[in-house]
Amino acid sequence: MSAPGCSSFPPSVGRLEPKNIRLLSFNACGLTSNVLELKKCMSENSIDIALVQETYLKPNRSKACSIAGYVQLRTDRTYSSKGGTALYYRRSLHCGPINIPPLTNMEATGCRLAMTGHSTLVIVSVYLPSPKRLLRRPKSPLP
Repeated sequence: MSAPGCSSFPPSVGRLEPKNIRLLSFNACGLTSNVLELKKCMSENSIDIALVQETYLKPNRSKACSIAGYVQLRTDRTYSSKGGTALYYRRSLHCGPINIPPLTNMEATGCRLAMTGHSTLVIVSVYLPSPKRLLRRPKSPLP
């Protein structure tokens, strides 16, 4: 059973709980035209999890920009052009998506990662479009 607003981890058969991970943050400025550069960077640097901003992807192309060996999580902007976030994690990781509550002035996609010898780690790709301002609210934990 998972907490409200949380997705449970996928089955753990064949999944790894690493001791360390390699992260990449990548502002795509349009992922469709830059996915090859992202793939190359991920491969050359042995990236485990890539956080991508400004994907410009739309929900009607759910398989767009898949990368072999990785699970793709996306939050596409539906109300106007551009924007959007994505997160890629190696299929071998013990990782699962999280539901992020509606946000004001920003976009985000996140996951939970189980790591050996550590508590579960929450990793989030966040995009705050300029000239939007970050609205401060009382801190509340992600589900």
